[in-house]
Parts: sequence; C-alpha cells; structure tokens
Amino acid sequence: MYIRTDGELWEVEARAGGGDGRSKIYPCPGRQSAEILAGAWMAGQSRWQVVAP
Repeated sequence: MYIRTDGELWEVEARAGGGDGRSKIYPCPGRQSAEILAGAWMAGQSRWQVVAP
C-alpha cells in the first residue's frame, strides 16, 4: 500500500505480490481520505509490511 501526492493530487496504490505483483491506483480528494482508505485496507491484515519513505 502506497500513499502518494504531487502536492495537489493524492492517490493510494494497492499492490499484491511484491514489486513485481499486481497493483491498482485509486485517486483520493485529499490526504485524510487517502489515509483512511489505506488504513481500512490494511486493518486486520498481519501480512502487511511498513516501508519507510
């Protein structure tokens, strides 16, 4: 799960299978909505790894 911004637009990328896996990008209207979306997807999943920026 990645949260990205260019300073105006925000998006969440959900990736399965590591760097070579599948991914889907979801645009979000702001930081808070991106964090809520990413947090909801990660909730209860023990197999997620946190990657520092």
